[in-house]
Amino acid sequence: MAAAPLVRLNEALDDGKYDVRSLLILRDCKLVFERYKDGVGRQHNHSVYSVTKSVSSTLVGVLLHQGTLKTVDAPIAQLMAKPRLFSSGDWAKGERITLSQVMHMSSGLAYKHDPAKHPIYALQQDRLAVALSPELVAKPGTRFNYSDGDVSITGAVIAAMADMSLYRFAQQVLFDPLQMTNHAWLSVDRAGRYPGGWGLRLRPMDMLKIGQLYLQKGEWNGVRILDAGYPDLAWAPGVSKAYGLHWWIGSAPEARGTPYALAVGFKAQRIYVFPTLHMTVALTASLPGPEERTVSGLVVGALVDAAAHVGARPATGSGAALLAQQAKGFRGDTRISQSDQDSPRR
Repeated sequence: MAAAPLVRLNEALDDGKYDVRSLLILRDCKLVFERYKDGVGRQHNHSVYSVTKSVSSTLVGVLLHQGTLKTVDAPIAQLMAKPRLFSSGDWAKGERITLSQVMHMSSGLAYKHDPAKHPIYALQQDRLAVALSPELVAKPGTRFNYSDGDVSITGAVIAAMADMSLYRFAQQVLFDPLQMTNHAWLSVDRAGRYPGGWGLRLRPMDMLKIGQLYLQKGEWNGVRILDAGYPDLAWAPGVSKAYGLHWWIGSAPEARGTPYALAVGFKAQRIYVFPTLHMTVALTASLPGPEERTVSGLVVGALVDAAAHVGARPATGSGAALLAQQAKGFRGDTRISQSDQDSPRR
């Protein structure tokens, strides 16, 4: 990759004093760049928020490869038993809504995204019951509505089909085979269910591994974890042209038409996957909304430029400048309310 666009990217991040915690770039399975905020290192994990959704999608891909799940187009009620004490009326919705529809965020169930107040985030709730309780306000598969209720259904299906907790299944079939370390999955509800759409803490190095697994069409060190066709299935748009099976489909103008997929988490947690560039990128940060969009655009544009100009005459001193930036660390200001959830942890 050309160093100069990456130098300019890091200058922009430093000049803007953005609270970036890590930026890692992997191309052709080689680590090109690895920079952390001062005081943060490779062994720290980070709250990745809704990047968790794309990890849950990966677990659906594992179930398909295992043959435990035959198709994502089966109704929810055919993929798991009716939980005790669930009302027949709520469970009947699961007979009409398919797994692919909840993964495309098109269940048709009424849901208003409100992380501060919605009961689905309360630990004393059964999230599956909360997710299925709203009325159907649209025919399933016809309306996109970003919903942590829908992804809670995805998580419950995975755990039921695997016959173990979501986190234990992830450890057995994904985290351990990829040699991922220092991870955690928080926010278990009163029914013992892990949230399918949030709660994961991952090292940025391990976020790269998730992206690289997709670049390698589901194979890792000679072992097949996903069917080779699953990345294309996961990245095919559903009702929304911007959303696949719990993966976003990149459309930033800075990409200049270069295709990419991304896992997106609150405050600018990202896994970018550029199939035609053989590149995956991990970003962790704690940014308010406007800065989140700005930084993401800067990153995408710099990555595409760096890949496109690899054969050009290198700018004088750009390689040394990039190494110097990597060594000194990010020092961005904190501009958003922090909590222990956001603090990098060893």
